[in-house]
Amino acid sequence: MCGVLMVVLCACSDVEHLEIGEGTLRVHVQVDPQVFIAVKSTDIASYSLEVSQEGTVVKKVSPIGDNMDPISLKAGSYVVRAYSQDFTAPAFDTPVYEGSVPVTIATGNETAVAITCAQSNAGVQIQFTDTFLANHESYFVTVSQIEGTLTFTVDDVVSGRIGYFLPGEAVITVTADGVEYEEEVELEACRVYNVSVDDAPPVVSGDLKADITIDTDVLTEEVAVIFPSGVVDYSETMGGIMVSSQTVVAGYTGWANKQVVYSGLNSYIAAESNFSDTYSGASGGNYLLFRQAESWFSVSGINTSTAATDMILTFGCCAESVCDLNTSLMVSVSQNGTDFTQLLTTDQQINSRWKSVSFSEGIPRAENLTIRIENRTSIRCMIDDLSLKTL
Repeated sequence: MCGVLMVVLCACSDVEHLEIGEGTLRVHVQVDPQVFIAVKSTDIASYSLEVSQEGTVVKKVSPIGDNMDPISLKAGSYVVRAYSQDFTAPAFDTPVYEGSVPVTIATGNETAVAITCAQSNAGVQIQFTDTFLANHESYFVTVSQIEGTLTFTVDDVVSGRIGYFLPGEAVITVTADGVEYEEEVELEACRVYNVSVDDAPPVVSGDLKADITIDTDVLTEEVAVIFPSGVVDYSETMGGIMVSSQTVVAGYTGWANKQVVYSGLNSYIAAESNFSDTYSGASGGNYLLFRQAESWFSVSGINTSTAATDMILTFGCCAESVCDLNTSLMVSVSQNGTDFTQLLTTDQQINSRWKSVSFSEGIPRAENLTIRIENRTSIRCMIDDLSLKTL
């Protein structure tokens, strides 16, 4: 909860006009007894006071002590600022309070103003759910800003330690068993953010996300960070029930993985292959068939944004005659469904014997990855057991 201090600048003034000369400012500081304030900010005598004119500090009293003498100032307009301490980088256990008001000094008079000092930085506290603790052996959290980073260890979490940050953007990074996950949050002054880290199941089709819930009506903010498994595990066998005849991809509904979107042009699901041999782990049965040039097949909606490691794309393929995977049967990926980047493989040539090929470089992390396989030759080609997994 945010603490509030009352800094009262006390005196009286009988003259309202401003003349050339000097006046005085007499300061008295007190704490509002109705508001809880962290121990570090209750030592009123340690506070500092600055008087500025047009952005330049003309008077500074630090510390103000128990009984500060009146401050003499030339007649004019000023800004008076009171603060508990300087704060330029994140630090543990360091709530900072400050406030400022404009003031006009009149010749020969004492001027009275009141300053309300509120917490000017934001607190962050970390906790882990029982599910998260049960699934991970080692873990810690860092909260980073341009100005610096704080690392919350297990001991910090157990003790409920609060780290304090400048208002603005911060990045919360959860590291568990060597896997990292980041979530951005906007911090506001005079708030403590209770960050709860939970666990989530492996990514299959892209519906995993991190949720942040903030109640703007209170001074304590609840932030929920869902930590992903960091695993991408997509596969498609072209369906478990064999088709009785060639079926256009656009009209086929028997996909093994129904959480993604399939599309194609001049591409079919078939099951009557006479091509020879097979490869380890082949599912058999249905396969994807390209019967002519300028045909393609795509799958979109795969979430790879939280992949903890690089990914590998594999599939089984064969062709009625020799075909080159980097020039004739091309594989590409897209993060937006429009701009595609070709993937290259060293397993370039395929022929009438089924083989498994792989692509391990250039696969991006994206919330909605699209994979496209394009046949640019008139050679009939077949694809099966499409798979994308983290290494």
